[in-house]
Amino acid sequence: MSYAEENLDPRWEWISVGTVDEPDQWVKGHCRHLEPTPVYAHPNGDHVANLCPDCDKQLPVD
Repeated sequence: MSYAEENLDPRWEWISVGTVDEPDQWVKGHCRHLEPTPVYAHPNGDHVANLCPDCDKQLPVD
């Protein structure tokens, strides 16, 4: 694993697009939704969804 790979943000999938001349080039891919925040309904407090703070995607309740 190269220095560049070790320093990529783990919240995202990374795609290597490097060439032989420049191997350490990366493109940010999909979010991994590592720390979703629960969303609760008001006023009854039911857990209705999760929200990813990194990409703002609404995720289902597991």
